[in-house]
Amino acid sequence: MSSLASKCADRVDLSPLIAPTSIGIVGVSVSDAHSWGHRVVRVLLDGGYQGETFVVHPRNQFPGVTTVTSISARPNADLIVICVPASAALGLVRQARDSGAKAVVVFASDFAETGSEGEAMQAALVEAAGGMLMLGPNCFGVSNRVSNVKISAAPFLNRPLLPAGPVALIAQSGALGLVLSRYVEESGVGYSHFISVGNEATLTASQIARELLERNEVRIVMLYMETLRDPEVLAAAATRAAELGKRIVILNAGRSDAGRRAALSHTAAIAGNDAYMDALCRDFGIVRIRDDEDVKPTLAALERGWVLPESPRICVLSNSGGAGAVLADRLVEEGARVEALSDATRARIASIGMVGAGDSNPIDIGGGWEAVLGKVQATLKALEADPDLDALMVYFAFGDMIAEKVAPIARYCSELSKPAVFVWQIAPAEGLPMVKTPGILATSMGEGARMIRSYMRVSSTPVASWTNPSASGIQLPAVALGQQTVAELQSAALLTSLGIEVVESVHAAPGDANGLVQKVKARGWTRVVVKANAHDVAHRSRHDLIRIGVPVQDLPQVLQDLGARLDSLSHDPARQLIVQPAVSFEAEIGVGGLVDPKFGPILMIGPGGVDIEAAKGPRHTLLLNTDLATQKRFAHHIEQKFDLAHGTVQPIIDAVGQLLRTTGVTELDVNPMVRTGTGGLMALDALLVVERTDCAEIAEATRI
Repeated sequence: MSSLASKCADRVDLSPLIAPTSIGIVGVSVSDAHSWGHRVVRVLLDGGYQGETFVVHPRNQFPGVTTVTSISARPNADLIVICVPASAALGLVRQARDSGAKAVVVFASDFAETGSEGEAMQAALVEAAGGMLMLGPNCFGVSNRVSNVKISAAPFLNRPLLPAGPVALIAQSGALGLVLSRYVEESGVGYSHFISVGNEATLTASQIARELLERNEVRIVMLYMETLRDPEVLAAAATRAAELGKRIVILNAGRSDAGRRAALSHTAAIAGNDAYMDALCRDFGIVRIRDDEDVKPTLAALERGWVLPESPRICVLSNSGGAGAVLADRLVEEGARVEALSDATRARIASIGMVGAGDSNPIDIGGGWEAVLGKVQATLKALEADPDLDALMVYFAFGDMIAEKVAPIARYCSELSKPAVFVWQIAPAEGLPMVKTPGILATSMGEGARMIRSYMRVSSTPVASWTNPSASGIQLPAVALGQQTVAELQSAALLTSLGIEVVESVHAAPGDANGLVQKVKARGWTRVVVKANAHDVAHRSRHDLIRIGVPVQDLPQVLQDLGARLDSLSHDPARQLIVQPAVSFEAEIGVGGLVDPKFGPILMIGPGGVDIEAAKGPRHTLLLNTDLATQKRFAHHIEQKFDLAHGTVQPIIDAVGQLLRTTGVTELDVNPMVRTGTGGLMALDALLVVERTDCAEIAEATRI
């Protein structure tokens, strides 16, 4: 079993790390109260820890705390906390293991995050830890507020807080993790656990999330990640969360173009790592947030069980016609719909008698809004009952001298069964403190629209399961020394064998132009596409090796010119020229796949063509390690987006999956595919990228 598969299959008892009964702290300066180790001791004691605490110091006694001269003097401790620089940490971790300790925390930096030397030091640290749990290195510690275990140098953890709440925070950045903990507090929800994982030398954020979900006090796990090392483990955690009725929320860095991988194929590489994370979150029910501002509304929605469809229908109720119009525009920009209310709902609102200037959507209360505040809740109740509405947006400006009448409306919004936001702009000073509904209350129109956007991320869809199908039995064409691509003719033949429709073609060596012309004439083609085919020329359009829309009378000269150019650029002894009929079509679709070292085989479908990098339109990504039901939902979505016949996409998913599970295949580019008259798809081009073979022995065994 691989190490990753082991992480998915094996449970980890985190108790020695997050709920230890005995804690030893090494690297403590007794005299310097500002030193890291000294602060760790103080944070632990001031946080109310009731278990056994001891300090390891060869000479000095720490006031009020049991002090021993070495780790071995207090064997079999649950947890040893190491507060020394990286150069000294390795030996202390080994001593902790030899003493029988069950877990260790290493705060020190200068390990794998610094480069190759640090990576070697970290590998030695892992070896020294052996079977012990190890948090870090380069971490910020642990706070278990249920058991009053606070292992950190941050006095921030002992600030006055809400009672321990249902959120568990896990962060690869200790400082940002603590910032997020404050936002959780301000949401009114509270957190029970905070764990900074640092470099994840042994324990990853995904593993810890999987374990914390099993704890009764945890209903929501919130992750901050800069690198997802084990997508399969995170997927398993999300699947388990769904089984338990719990949720995972993730904020991750690295979403920009800078994170996109370089690849020989175009189509799949365009998507980049951010698309893979999006696909993982979409299919496994993980709520993905974009920044700290998303924390409060996301937690508000999760705590209230609020979910929204992909394009929710929203009603705006406002005491300002202008503000209502601006909010409607903003909500539409976020992907919502602000549509006219049904006649039945308008009649119910009219019977309440509060509407002034307008009762469609947005609803304008009108100039005398102060006089009808007592009717707003009844109106909201009528809107809540409308089956055609998914969410509500309520806007008020001002409210001087009547704040005590406006505030209850905001609190009522937080109690609705449907998602709601209350925007109170330029509220009187005494107004906002009366509301106390974090995640519901906004103070600007922009903030209110962004809160709705946050609600929209809390979807309720079937949760996938992760699968690891075995390698396919497909036999690749022989690969020569140094070869990295399988050209179109051979790649198209593989697609055809897997049931994918490929445009008809004829081909011949560059020196056989006359024979190729005769083949074309025999098929009655009048306008054709001419392409070079060689394993050592991957991007033919860049090398001017494609001609489109060639009249058949011009074919001899085009073949001569293209053949000469191909001969000058390619050393492939099997190089050929391909001729295909010119196919008319409405749109080009790019289908690509690659094998990511972490996420496994991935499929991407989107706009295609020669200029695929510049093509506009969404790219749709599927992790091919998901189950069949998830793949079928993706296929249905693509068929709707591209107006394809039912049953068109699943065979493509199956074929790409088989090819990407073929030993040696790393990427696949089928670009473009075009819609046929029956709503199917036909491939006009294909390219496989394979692992380069630079070994002479392998080359001899697989020579073309």
